[in-house]
Amino acid sequence: MKGTRVQVLRDIRTWIRDPSAPQIFWLAGMMGTGKSAIAKSVCSCARESSEMVLGGSFFCSRSAGSSGQRDARCIIPTLVQLFARQSLEFSQALAAELARDPDILHQQVMTQIEHLLYKPLLCCRKSPVPIVFVIDALDECGGHGTSETAESHRLISDMLEALVAFSRYPIRLPVKFLVTSRPETHIRDTPVSDAAFSKVLHLHTVDKQQVTVDIRTYIATKLTSSSKLRQLFTSDDVDALSLLCDGLFIVAATALQYALGMGIDRAAIRFKTLLNSTREGLSTGAILPLDRMYSLILKEAIRVNETETDDGMPVLIQMLASLLCAK
Repeated sequence: MKGTRVQVLRDIRTWIRDPSAPQIFWLAGMMGTGKSAIAKSVCSCARESSEMVLGGSFFCSRSAGSSGQRDARCIIPTLVQLFARQSLEFSQALAAELARDPDILHQQVMTQIEHLLYKPLLCCRKSPVPIVFVIDALDECGGHGTSETAESHRLISDMLEALVAFSRYPIRLPVKFLVTSRPETHIRDTPVSDAAFSKVLHLHTVDKQQVTVDIRTYIATKLTSSSKLRQLFTSDDVDALSLLCDGLFIVAATALQYALGMGIDRAAIRFKTLLNSTREGLSTGAILPLDRMYSLILKEAIRVNETETDDGMPVLIQMLASLLCAK
């Protein structure tokens, strides 16, 4: 939505246009902080701008219908194919690489990036504008079993190390990679978290007051998008819901989907039931989608821990139990 995330998007555009800046921008944030919305905004900006080119984008998704969106091995081939559709020079250079070794698509990601991306992109080294590739929600790649999770973590780590290797090749290309993910351990432990190789922005460090202003703008726009809605809702309603979101865009989006999901005629009634009687929290029905989402995250966290030998999980459970008892 226009008028939101202004400073974050400005910082990303500045990074894209700066030829001396690191070639990787790692945007890290917890689930619901708006990473994907920012990534989509960057894609839209790159498509419309004459100062940059969108080489391609890949939006990973654990819940998507396509299994490819959960497979990190599909990322580079997809980005390469998308850019090949735009650039004849790149397409010809790529075809030459594939003719030399048709099995590159099945090689390790480090080999893929070198032969499918870096070498063909040498033909674009004099491009007057930067070429931007967007990889969103990289942490959502992977399976559901313990062995599948361990394998997906390895693939994600290999992907990030390969992107860092891309930035260290002898000839620096006018190419930038925007990568978004949750700040999970297997991602933080790669060179992508090193300021020497990446520009890093953790969304939780962004001024919370500005985030709240953005969320309020979003809610106000949605609740006043028609004359009939403007008659139903007041600025107090907007303030009440903005406060409850506590900096999480996904709470605002989920709550409004609940309130407006049955049409304008029922919007006011559903909004009242959206907030509990004390207006200090969201009603049970409104937060069910969020409960399902965070339950998945917790289950994944426990499943990952099953492969470890330390006693981290029992300690964590004791801490959570102590907090709940204190509450």
